[in-house]
Amino acid sequence: MPEKTKSNIGIFFSHLTKILLFANIFFLQSYLIKFKIFSYPTNLQEILIASTALSFFIESVFLKNVLEKIKNFYKHKTITIFVLLTAISVLTVDPLNYLYFIRYLKFFVFAIAFVYLFLETFKTTEEKISAIKFGGFGAIFFGIFSVIYNSLGYNVAYDLRLLGPLDAAVYLAYYMTPFFIFFVLEFIKNTKSKTNLISSILLLILILATRSAGAILGSFLVISFYVLNNSEIKILRSKATKIALTMIGIIVIVGVFYTKILPAFQTNYSSLNERQEIWKTSLHLAKEPSTLLFGLGQGQFQEYYLQTADKVLGHKPLDYYVLQPHNIFFLFIFQYGVLGLLFITICIYRVLKKTFLSENSTDKTSPLIFTFILLYFLLHGMIDTPFFKNDMLILFILFMELGLQKQKA
Repeated sequence: MPEKTKSNIGIFFSHLTKILLFANIFFLQSYLIKFKIFSYPTNLQEILIASTALSFFIESVFLKNVLEKIKNFYKHKTITIFVLLTAISVLTVDPLNYLYFIRYLKFFVFAIAFVYLFLETFKTTEEKISAIKFGGFGAIFFGIFSVIYNSLGYNVAYDLRLLGPLDAAVYLAYYMTPFFIFFVLEFIKNTKSKTNLISSILLLILILATRSAGAILGSFLVISFYVLNNSEIKILRSKATKIALTMIGIIVIVGVFYTKILPAFQTNYSSLNERQEIWKTSLHLAKEPSTLLFGLGQGQFQEYYLQTADKVLGHKPLDYYVLQPHNIFFLFIFQYGVLGLLFITICIYRVLKKTFLSENSTDKTSPLIFTFILLYFLLHGMIDTPFFKNDMLILFILFMELGLQKQKA
């Protein structure tokens, strides 16, 4: 085959890979469309990612850069560390529930594949911004769809975990909020962009409809911090803006108190009551030396909680089927042990350092915005951590990779 033909084929698949990646990030919730290929249970999201990987491989073969692409895998430090931590966990911990173990490994493999393909395909900041923006449009589309779908009396997910916004969908809020922060900070950068403004307003309405206190409070804190620390627009750094943000903050805090904290004192059943039980049981599990060293294994928290909660609490818990420990430190301990705890602690330190020093940074552009989005994940992660599932693991690792990259002077 002539070299020119091979090059043209490679270029064709290069374009196809980009198209498929845009489809991937726009239809991130396509994991909800489930089916079987022969006896293998899968979903549309996995098919899209697998198709993208195949296109990427064919592109690399015809462009003769397969070895280069393989070597580049290790340049993405966050991906590499996650792979190493997961490999150590798999080799050192025997799972109690092999079904959960396989499910979580599958989530992980597809998330790592997507993030790697994203980083290797979209090289420039402009390309990354375009892809993230497209993902934001997908979040708006799915948010509006879920409102309509749920208002008709249906549920968007099979496992009753992802209801429409009107039913306080924590997962849905977690999915939309990073894109909301992205559009708001991009609008602050360029106030002439009507697209960013309209997208911000639509996502804000959808997030408020979820009534997710963590998403509302977390996004408010991150956006306020960015405005006061990084905005070059004088009015946003004025005394009037500070007063306005303080008043909005008081309203948000009062709202959180009345919807989340007060019910914990007035009733025996609230999200805060449930979290207290989860954290008490998690602390008991974390005290075990083997757990602290190696963790519980991939996706094993639910099984351990199911078997342990009533013994630790001395009564039946509010919920036996708890998917995750609702705290990012517990999450990484249970997934990866002490190495995971060390990793997330270093990540938090680096994010705080970059955001607090960002006022003096020469980089006021989008790479810094990715760091603030990651800051949101870490803040909300103190009270809720649905990271290790299909869509959220993709976004968590992606923004961790983008947010922790070195800023160019």
